[in-house]
Order: sequence, then structure tokens, then C-alpha cells
Amino acid sequence: MSVNQREGTKIYSEMINSDAYEVCRQVKIILNRLKRIPGIDDDQQFDIRVILSELLQNAIRHGNAMDSNKKVLVDVWLQDNSRVLFICVADQGQGFDVKRTVGSSEKPIDCDSLAMDESGRGLLIVQRLCDDIQFNPVGNAITVKKRLNSH
Repeated sequence: MSVNQREGTKIYSEMINSDAYEVCRQVKIILNRLKRIPGIDDDQQFDIRVILSELLQNAIRHGNAMDSNKKVLVDVWLQDNSRVLFICVADQGQGFDVKRTVGSSEKPIDCDSLAMDESGRGLLIVQRLCDDIQFNPVGNAITVKKRLNSH
């Protein structure tokens, strides 16, 4: 999966302020747009809400260090006749060493989410809900891929 590849049907592309209220408002906008896509059921809507919330919370808290002057870029698009959803979240922070922090992208994050402290739990949740996760080389952008059930 190419992190820079944003081909398909654009659902959403905006810079969001690093503000929890604004993030909630924008997540609702994205979900309302996805509701118009045939075949996305309530379970998938819930998973997408969790994915978006976790990624945006990480971007604001860890990436932008709660700096209200920084923004988060969110891109959401569909490919393969609306059967594959992509979400890219990029913050304006310094990034992090992905390999040192989460390991290789081929190796799943393997740990007990209940035993973890708050840091890292969000990525574990996102990984379990998605089919693929890719980080940019700097570590300040993540793109996730989620296959949608066809009905």
C-alpha cells in the first residue's frame, strides 16, 4: 500500500485544528458522508468511528503535543468500487521512530491491550480493526486500509 496513493472516491480531505471538540465534529461529518455509501453497515460505521477517533487523538496528543497552533490533515477515500476504505492522518509534529516503537509493519503488535498503559493502546486497537497500516518515514503520518463487507 502506497501512503501517497489517494486514488479513488474522495470522501473527506481537511486540515483540522488540534482540538478535541473540533475532532469530534469532523468525525461526525466523515461518518455522515460514509452513511451515503451503500453497503456500509452499523458495525462498520462503529469500527470506522473508533479508528478515526484513535488516530486523531494520537495525532493531537502525541504528534502535535496538544499544541493548538498545529493542525492535523485527514484524508478519507474509497477504492475498489467502495469496498476498500483508506484513512490517512498526518500531524505537524516531529514524528517518531516507527520501527523502534511499534516494530516491523509485517509483524503485528502483539501484546495484551488490558495490561498496556494508555500510550500504545490506540495503535493496537486500530491495528485490530484494519487490514493494513503504513507509516511515512518520518513517523508523523499513518495510512490505514479497511476492507468493507459487501452486502
